[in-house]
This record gives sequence, C-alpha cells and structure tokens, in this order.
Amino acid sequence: MARERSQVLILTQDFDPTVDPVVRSLDERGARVVRVDLSHFPRRLTLTASDFDGGHRRLRHRDGRIDRELDLDALSGVWYRRPTSFDFGDEMTEAEREFARNEALIGVGGILRSTGCLWINRPDLDAVADLKPYQLTLARQAGMRVPRTLLTNDPDEVARLLDRGEHRLVHKSLSGGVIHYPGASPSGLFTTVVGAETREHVERVRHTVCQFQEYVEKAYEVRLTVIGDTYFPVTIDSQSDDRTRVDWRAEPEIRYGDYRPLPDRVVERTQALLDGLGLVYAAVDFIVTPDGEHVFLEVNTDGQFMWMQNDLGLPMTDRIADLLAEGGAFRRGEVEQVGY
Repeated sequence: MARERSQVLILTQDFDPTVDPVVRSLDERGARVVRVDLSHFPRRLTLTASDFDGGHRRLRHRDGRIDRELDLDALSGVWYRRPTSFDFGDEMTEAEREFARNEALIGVGGILRSTGCLWINRPDLDAVADLKPYQLTLARQAGMRVPRTLLTNDPDEVARLLDRGEHRLVHKSLSGGVIHYPGASPSGLFTTVVGAETREHVERVRHTVCQFQEYVEKAYEVRLTVIGDTYFPVTIDSQSDDRTRVDWRAEPEIRYGDYRPLPDRVVERTQALLDGLGLVYAAVDFIVTPDGEHVFLEVNTDGQFMWMQNDLGLPMTDRIADLLAEGGAFRRGEVEQVGY
C-alpha cells in the first residue's frame, strides 16, 4: 500500500512515453508526481540544501506556467529514467560552462543522493552496473555460466585466438552499439559472427576495447525484466528466423515463445547478481541452450519494457508505481514470477 500522499520524483527527458503510464498509475494511487529533466537545470530548475533556519532540502521547477516545489526529505521514491545533460545556455564561455558543469555534477548529485528514499536506480550504482566486464565477473561469482570472453585492444591477442580456430566467435559491443553519424539517424551495431573480414582488418582492434565471445548454441532466449522482487521472464523465439539467430534485435517484430518460468537456481543466482550490483530495476538477457542451460549475457540497467507490456499484457508499469509510491529501503525477498 502507498503511504498517504506519497511524493515521487521522476528524472527523465521531456519526451519519454515510457514514463506516461507510470505517472497515470501513480496518480491512481494518490501519489504526487513531479517530473523534470536535468536539462532544466539551472535556468528552470533549482535545488537547495540548507542547514540554516531548521534545515531543508528543496527542488523548485518553473516551466513558465506553474511553479512546483518538492520537499526532497519527503520523497518516497525517485525514478532515474533517462534524463539529459544540464543546459547552461550561451551566457558563459566554454571554460565557465565546464566549471559550472563540474560544480553541478557534485552539487546536484550530492543533494539528490542524500535523500533516503527508494531509487530506481541510483545513478551511481547504474554507472558501475553498466560496466559489462564487471557484470560478467559477478555473474561467474554467483555461479552462472557466461560465454568465454576476450576483451582487448591488442590485435595480436585477437589474431592468436582466430589462428587457433577452436571456437566460433561473435563480436559484441560493450555500450549498446549505437553509432551517431552527423546528419544521419542513429544506427545499431548488432552482435555478429566473426568472419574472414575480422582477420583481414584485425589492426582496427587497437582503436578501442573490443569484446569477442564464444558463440553459444541456442534453443531460445530470455529477456528477464526485474522490478523489485517481481520477475517477468519473456521467451524470445530467436531461432525460428535466420535474421535473429545471432541477435534478436536485428528484426523489429519480436517472435515470442511460450511462457517458461525460470528455474529456482537461475532465480537465486540472478538475485545474488543484482544484489551485488545494487539494482532495483534490471533487464537481464539469457541464452537457453538445447540442453536447457541458462547462459548469462548481460544486464541492462534501464532496458526498455513497454514493448513487452503492450504485446503481452504484463503489469510492469503498475509494479514500478507500487515501488515508487511505497518507498522505503529496498531489500530483496521472495521472488514472484509473472507469466503471460
């Protein structure tokens, strides 16, 4: 149950349709919601933390029509969704803007971090959890199988692995694989099977850290959305279409499989992994082999979910609203798996 007149802060960009149904769900629970983007700071958004006159921490937002004020100490929850960067305008020089940005990162971050409410997710924890090599290490420690992985910017290391010829390999980006070329729409870099072109252009590896993994045979895949202690495992029938055998994101129309709850051991290991990362919300990807073994791929700290809610009727926004309205420190408990 939501406590009386819960107060929720949502930090996201102005256009984010994923937030809208969560706001409606919070409204139905009687919660007060303030939604702002960090790009509103400092010209429309002010934050104050004061020890004078009894002390207070306050956020004020002015959008030209209404002024809103929020007592940060009264928050039940914060949803750190996808805010954009601070916008200091053109009044300052580049050096002054850089100084102001550094001050704001520490000041705004410190004021917000000092709130004792529930976060989905705390940005400092997100930043660490987004480190994919660290995820793999924690997943192994939790007892999960992960693909054998080479991370390097040394072309010789890649050449040696290719020369051995013992493993079918894939190349997979560490950052999501979105490339923004000037004047063009963003393009995605999907997971690809390593072929002769990699050997031919192996010197390009030295430009950045590259991730190569063993190719794992699949029966199907699982996109697991975790919201608190509620698990939404969705089966992706990636092997029924040649275009999605390596990366199911390559085809916009998702092919779903029948609902299959996760085995208890996979749930326990996932709980241990997310506990180590400190995440309340996560989208976790698994391969399931023909032998039924779950192989961990990665955690997405702000993975999209509305496509599954809309297609399969899953109550994901309601679960997010429940957590934000209830507030309080999050402690992992008994898992509920929700089917479709």
